[in-house]
Amino acid sequence: MNINEVNSIEKNLNLPVLLDDISLPPELPPIVLLAFTRPDLLQELLPAIAKQTLLPRQILAFIDGSRNAQDQHLIDDCMRLLTEFSQIIPVKIINQQHNLGCDAHAIYALTEALSHYPAVIYLEDDTIPNPYFYDRMCRLLEAYRHCPHVCSITAYANFPNEIREMITADFMISRRVFAYGLGIWADRWQNLDLSNYPQAYNPFGHFYNIPATMQTKYTIVNQFFLEKENQKDWVITLTLAALNQGYIHITPMVSLVHNIGFGHPQAKTYNSGGEPTWGNAHSDVSACPNKLPPSLELIKALADPLDGVEFVRHLENCQGLWLSPSALWHLLCKYSGWHNRIALLKLFFSRLVMMMRRWRSGRPI
Repeated sequence: MNINEVNSIEKNLNLPVLLDDISLPPELPPIVLLAFTRPDLLQELLPAIAKQTLLPRQILAFIDGSRNAQDQHLIDDCMRLLTEFSQIIPVKIINQQHNLGCDAHAIYALTEALSHYPAVIYLEDDTIPNPYFYDRMCRLLEAYRHCPHVCSITAYANFPNEIREMITADFMISRRVFAYGLGIWADRWQNLDLSNYPQAYNPFGHFYNIPATMQTKYTIVNQFFLEKENQKDWVITLTLAALNQGYIHITPMVSLVHNIGFGHPQAKTYNSGGEPTWGNAHSDVSACPNKLPPSLELIKALADPLDGVEFVRHLENCQGLWLSPSALWHLLCKYSGWHNRIALLKLFFSRLVMMMRRWRSGRPI
């Protein structure tokens, strides 16, 4: 979607200014909650839901099937906690008979829930919401319900430090998706159709085809490692699918959620080494953001593409990343100018030994 189309939509929509001015919908969206083998984290999450200033009317708790006997014991503990909690807020438990895996299960849960509800709010068992979380998410879903190019809203703040002073509202327009407290509408989710694509699907083909900006450079690196290690991450897949279709996302400048899963042995990622510095850098238990963006257009710093030197500088900071001959050739064609090409060639040759070792071991390059 180009700028003229965005401007035309904005004129017709009369964008809201304050979240407090948005009325709650007559039917509150359910919370889609994913749990599996971390009852210790779930036990911390459920009381936080009970302390919301606006209580949800229903929780849809999706639990993946066990991989072994130890899983089943932990799953049983989770189901017990959810059953007990249903005395406070009704909980419908959807328990898989077979293990789908974290990514496939998340896509299944959202697809199933959004086949019955016009919008949902998604939480995982390690994402603790502050007291204003559900109220703010419900109002955001209502505020942008009629903006078809807004794909999702989130309660998690993560943005390049350079733009902090450029944003005057409590929320910003983003091209990145964050699943730590995600709100999404059925029509947007169904349009992306992730359940009918292979996991780790990249509509751009390869990591180096993804348009590089100040925001997407992080997604590009994530996609590189997914491709090389034959792994999947449903949030990266969602990010790329939305980026390919020109969607935008609404994200806060202060997080309404706090992640407690970093370093947990049952975590899929970040399961060792503790919490990264960026993990909860913008978390605030008292945050109740109100001021909405004046426009649905990305600020210039986020919309502008990176030049070759800027992009290479980012790639150089990522240990374990290299450029294959096909990636090098594509980027040399994309970035003209001798400064850009010298930077690309320097990166290629500095990581050549790493790439050759992988090639000799039969691993993909």
